[in-house]
Amino acid sequence: MRRDDQMMLIHVNEYDTPECETLAETAKRSIRTPDSLGLDRCIQCGACTASCPAARFTDYSPRQLVKRVLENDRSVLEDESIWSCFYCYSCNLRCPRNNSPVTIVQVLRQMAINEGIGLEKLAYFVDVGEYLAENGASRIPGPGVRNMEKDLGGRWIEFKQNLDSIRAELGLKPRDIRDTESEVRAILEGTGFFEREKWIRSGGHGNISGFSHPASPETVNHETTSHETPQCGV
Repeated sequence: MRRDDQMMLIHVNEYDTPECETLAETAKRSIRTPDSLGLDRCIQCGACTASCPAARFTDYSPRQLVKRVLENDRSVLEDESIWSCFYCYSCNLRCPRNNSPVTIVQVLRQMAINEGIGLEKLAYFVDVGEYLAENGASRIPGPGVRNMEKDLGGRWIEFKQNLDSIRAELGLKPRDIRDTESEVRAILEGTGFFEREKWIRSGGHGNISGFSHPASPETVNHETTSHETPQCGV
């Protein structure tokens, strides 16, 4: 990453992925991470992997991921498997030490993104954000519809296309679709979504000043957030 890009990421690094000497310290000091995280108490029992749905179908292993973090193996940031987790929190629920590999994954993903790794994984979410900005929150985003069609087949699409007539046959009122476009767009603009979108679509180059807004010192609640000024190694 270029020096100017690193400077533009300063707020994200400070409040989300603070610059610490080790991956473990970064994970513990991130604003995403609860104080109760049991990372240092991990006994590598494998309960997390045994209960992980993603581990059944991919090479993803929460136990191995935690081990690599504790060993400060930074190559984990480039490992494709960190993108297999889908945040079901089964690992955290089953862990006898209250560790949360899913939380650690979230921090690792942000660290990877900060370094321009895995930006292509965000394409779907960028598409959803654009759709919501244009159509509001009362309609299923186009990318979501395509995924549902792939998972459920053409019959589901046919059902969606004829939903109004089906509802009429069942004696149901027409759907109440509110105009929420302006509200959603205001939220996306206020949180810097469009600036981040430009940065992601540029492959991690150019101005990313929008990243600083959601986690900047001015917007963090200093009374309710214990991680307001992360200090590594303390």
